[in-house]
Amino acid sequence: MNLDELKQSWDKLTERLEREEVIHQRELRMVMENKITTYNNRIKMNQYLGWLVLVGTVVLLFVQGIQDDPFGWIVIGIVLLMDLFLFAPMYRILKRLARFEDSIIEQEQMIIRFERMFVRRSIVVGCFFACLFAYVIIEALARHAVLTPSWWLWMILTIIASAIAGGWRYMIERERIIEIRQRISALKQFDE
Repeated sequence: MNLDELKQSWDKLTERLEREEVIHQRELRMVMENKITTYNNRIKMNQYLGWLVLVGTVVLLFVQGIQDDPFGWIVIGIVLLMDLFLFAPMYRILKRLARFEDSIIEQEQMIIRFERMFVRRSIVVGCFFACLFAYVIIEALARHAVLTPSWWLWMILTIIASAIAGGWRYMIERERIIEIRQRISALKQFDE
């Protein structure tokens, strides 16, 4: 084999590797875009369900005739404020990520910001539910309600179930965010 044949062989191999790399990069990008779009749609659905529950709560206040009780309105107000200050910025970042208009580096920075907001949001929501449960228990004690063992059992089971459901949900969401972040990092390697 002479030098010209070796060079042609090397050029063909290089060209083939470049094509395979481009194909792999496209596949990786398509998978990442699919993951982000799916996650964005799931977040939107959760937001719409949350609003539906909030509207249902307002209707329930009026149906039960306790619309004058400030506690229900305070909880609704806090939930609306949490949606405005905690969830809305996350939705904007995710919507921007789902458009795929930014460079890989910008997308990586956005997903890091999204992850930080997600952790902050989880802490605040966990504290909110802990305060809500504490208020319900204190309010029941303050009204001198007869706290039967079955009441305590249901309250404890509700708290445990809420903690388990919240933790499970947190772990699922965290895994999705980590997976998207890994896909973006893998794509970033192609750009370098």
